[in-house]
Amino acid sequence: MTNTPTKPTNPNEAKPTLALGKPAAADAKASPEAKVSLKAICSELKLDPRIAREKLRMAVRDAKKFPELAKARKPRSAWEWPKGSPAEKEARAALVV
Repeated sequence: MTNTPTKPTNPNEAKPTLALGKPAAADAKASPEAKVSLKAICSELKLDPRIAREKLRMAVRDAKKFPELAKARKPRSAWEWPKGSPAEKEARAALVV
């Protein structure tokens, strides 16, 4: 009788799935909201993106005038907002001024 050592189970080991490599959490997520990027707004308003970013940085500092824009801004992230949100409307208003 031969004793074959069994492999100890690793609790952190990935379990095989039928999704062909896709994690199960990706399927459970709902589709993300439509986002409006600064690039799209700049092309629509015919603005230089560099100047637009400068204007938005100044607007974010003025939280009394643009409160939703200041709340929505996250440092080191892309300038994009959910479509139709108050933050997007304030961003457009800041760029037109």
